[in-house]
Amino acid sequence: MIPRQLPAASSLFTGRKNELDRLTAALDAQSEHGSTVVISAVGGAGGLGKTWLALHWAHHHEDRFPDGQLFVDLRGFDPSDNPMPSYEAVRGFLDALGVAADDVPAELAAQLGLYRSLVAKRRMLIVLDNARDSAQVAPLLPGDSSCTVLVTSRDRMSELVTRHSANPVTLEALDERQSRVLLSRRLGAERLAAEPAAVTELVHWCAGLPLALSIVASRAMLAPQIPLADLAAELRDTSSRLSALDEGEPAANLKAVLSWSYRALPAGQARVFTMLGLAPGADISLSAAANLVGLPEHETVSVLRALERVSLVQQHSSKRYSMHDLVRLYAKTQADAAEGERGMRRLVVFACHTAHAADRLIAPNHAPIDLDEGSAARVGDSGSHAAWLADVVMIASYSMGVNRLRAAWRLRRW
Repeated sequence: MIPRQLPAASSLFTGRKNELDRLTAALDAQSEHGSTVVISAVGGAGGLGKTWLALHWAHHHEDRFPDGQLFVDLRGFDPSDNPMPSYEAVRGFLDALGVAADDVPAELAAQLGLYRSLVAKRRMLIVLDNARDSAQVAPLLPGDSSCTVLVTSRDRMSELVTRHSANPVTLEALDERQSRVLLSRRLGAERLAAEPAAVTELVHWCAGLPLALSIVASRAMLAPQIPLADLAAELRDTSSRLSALDEGEPAANLKAVLSWSYRALPAGQARVFTMLGLAPGADISLSAAANLVGLPEHETVSVLRALERVSLVQQHSSKRYSMHDLVRLYAKTQADAAEGERGMRRLVVFACHTAHAADRLIAPNHAPIDLDEGSAARVGDSGSHAAWLADVVMIASYSMGVNRLRAAWRLRRW
C-alpha cells in the first residue's frame, strides 16, 4: 500500500522561488552524499503561507518519493489549542501504511518503532504540518536517510536545527509585485486595472501577508458589485482593518489566526507582546522596549527572543526589533489600556532622559533642562546614533500626537 496523503496545493501560491530552491537543494544534497534523514523546517508567522509552500513543493516533487507521501496536521496552533499528541499522529501514519488495528502495538514506543521500520529504506516524504514545537515533532522523525521530512511551524524549531541538523527556511512577507500577482490570479487583471489606486491600497494594507490578500480577494469575488475602493477604505481605518480581514470562518479570519499564537504564550510573554504593539514607529530598540514594558534589559531580551522563536517579533538588526504591521495591530488590540498608558509614559521619559544625556555629551555648553524628579529611566545602548535618533524622533512624534506637549518640546529641542 502506497500512501498518497498530500492535500491539494493552493492555486493562490505565489513567488517564494528562493525558499523553494532551498528545499530542493537540501533534497539534492542528500541524494548525492547524505547519510541522515533530510529535515527542512519552514517557519514564519501565522498567515504567511507555510502550508501553501510545503504543499506546492511537495506536489512538484512527488516523483522523487515513489514510495508515498504522509501528511498530518499536528494542530500546533489552531482553534482547539490542543496540539495533537504523538500517539494520535503515529496511529494515523500506521493506518496509512496499511497496519491493521489488531496489529498495532499497545505501547507508544513500540508504535513508533513499527512506524520507523515500515518507512525504512523507502523513498517517502513525511509532511508534519502546523507543529507546536520541536518536542512534538521529534518522536515522528524517521530513522532512515531514504525519507525526507518537511515541517511547518510558527516556532523556529531551534532544537530540530541544533540536534537533528534541520534546514531552516524562514518565510517573509510577499513583496508588492508578488502581492499583486496573488490578487490578479483571484480577481483577474481586468478588475485590478479598473481600480489601480484601490489595488495599490489593498496591497499596502495587507502588507504582503498571503492570508490577508486571499481574504480580500475572496470578499471581492463574493461581492463583485462592491468597488475595491470600499474594501480599501475598510483597511485604511485601523479600527476596522482586522474586522475587514474576516470571512466568517476561523481559518479565514486573520484576527483568529493570530490569536492562536497569542493564546499559546505564557502570561509574561503575552504581556510584553501586547505592549510592543503600542510602540510608535516601525521598530524599537532594546533599551526603548525595556522601558516600554517596565523590565530590565536582560529580562526584556529574553522575552523578545522567546517571541522571536514563535515568529511574533523579528530582530532585523543589532538590538532593534520589529513586528509585521498586522501582527502589531493585533497586539495593540489586546493591550490593557491603563498598563499601556503607563508604558508609554515610561517610553517618553526614557526618550527625554536619553536625549538629554546625549545633548550634554555633544554640547556641554547647552543650558540644561530640568527633568521631572523621580522620572529617571534606564538609558542603555540603543546601537548606532542613527538608531538612537530613530527612537527619539518616533517618540517625539507620538508625544505631539497625544498632546504630551511638554515632553515633545523637550525632545524637539534636542
